Amino acid sequence: MSLSEEDLWYFNHTGYYLVPELLPGDLVERLNAVTDEQISGMIEPVVWEKSGTREPNDIRRLSKILSRDRAYLEAAVHPVVLNPLTSILGPNVELLTNKHNHIMVRPPGSEHVYWHSGEEPFHPTLITALVYLEESTLENGCIRIVPGSHRRPFQRGRRPGGAFEESDLFYKSLPVPMPRGGVLLFNDCCFHGAGVNGAGTSRRSMTLAYQAHDPHDVMKDDPEKILAAGERIYIGHPHPFPQPD
Repeated sequence: MSLSEEDLWYFNHTGYYLVPELLPGDLVERLNAVTDEQISGMIEPVVWEKSGTREPNDIRRLSKILSRDRAYLEAAVHPVVLNPLTSILGPNVELLTNKHNHIMVRPPGSEHVYWHSGEEPFHPTLITALVYLEESTLENGCIRIVPGSHRRPFQRGRRPGGAFEESDLFYKSLPVPMPRGGVLLFNDCCFHGAGVNGAGTSRRSMTLAYQAHDPHDVMKDDPEKILAAGERIYIGHPHPFPQPD
């Protein structure tokens, strides 16, 4: 479903959008089954929780998921994800493989995702999509977003540090619980973070990055980008320049 003019206005001002549709249940089941295999096999590359042990239940993040199994790419280009993205970014959308491209497993007891802004306000717009394989709640450490922080006219460090719940960003943020199969889109320039997982189960979500295709980019076969929607076009000045009659 594409965004209405009102939805797009809210996204442009708040920096985030909760897609009302869910991914199909059978696709979510397949994604979880593949993820179970990746975790049980401890298939690298992975990021571990801070504990010194190396067991499947210590895996915090599975990296480079788009090259692990085609189910992940199927979800990344599903219409539930892409239709609202084309409303925001235009018809030609690229999926990045060198930004995000991971699953946050967030096992029980998983530590905070500390406050950060992925991009600066002057960078090209990058949209993060979180695709939830399991329900995300306050108890298991759902994401918190500072609405409108992508529009800040002032400089602020992208990694402010400090205690998560004592930061001024915590008091400016809104928690965003999400259902299994849900999709959350936000401008990666927004400050965001996530709490400790205090539940007894994991809180899995795919993290993906999208940008509008740059029509002035002469390199159309960038190995770090997958064309997710539309086409790669070039609208730069032709050379040699056409001569007048």
